[in-house]
Amino acid sequence: MIDPRLSDDDIELLKRALLGRCMHLGISPEGAAAQVAAGQLMDLFQLGIVDEQELARGPIPIAAAGRQH
Repeated sequence: MIDPRLSDDDIELLKRALLGRCMHLGISPEGAAAQVAAGQLMDLFQLGIVDEQELARGPIPIAAAGRQH
């Protein structure tokens, strides 16, 4: 089972990945689309994807994209 707590390093990695994904998608980091992207990144991170570049630019699997947060 994955530990649900995030370290400070994990949080910083996810913040950078989210900013990178927003830039990659051309969306505002403060908008609703960024909130959806953040949820998708959390899903991927919890699945074990921890590479910042992959999180920022990689495809979002349908299972992660379809979840509501």
